[in-house]
Amino acid sequence: MGSSGVGNFGNYPGNTDPTRDMCRMERKNVGIEEVGRSEYLNVHGDVPALMEPVLLSDQLKNGRLVILAETTGEEIGFLPSKYSSLLACMRKGFSYRGHVVYSALRPIPKVEVDLNAHE
Repeated sequence: MGSSGVGNFGNYPGNTDPTRDMCRMERKNVGIEEVGRSEYLNVHGDVPALMEPVLLSDQLKNGRLVILAETTGEEIGFLPSKYSSLLACMRKGFSYRGHVVYSALRPIPKVEVDLNAHE
């Protein structure tokens, strides 16, 4: 019988920090909220293109985590509340960057992003 795990020393007792492991996880296909009211859409009249670099702002807006276009700093929209734990990760020194993986202007403006953690 073999052992199972994710291929790193974090699997061994005494070497784990589950919150740091959670912070390091890649977030894929995250649907951004409030894209239709965003600064980016108001300025450009369009949603960001595929592969547009994005980052998670270290500043909350109305108590919400904000996704920004990395090149312009314009607000694209908000992360869904299920990702609110990323705020605690950011307080531990993590930042999040990524890119747009889906965008559509019609029928309703929609953007999805992939986010990667950086320590």
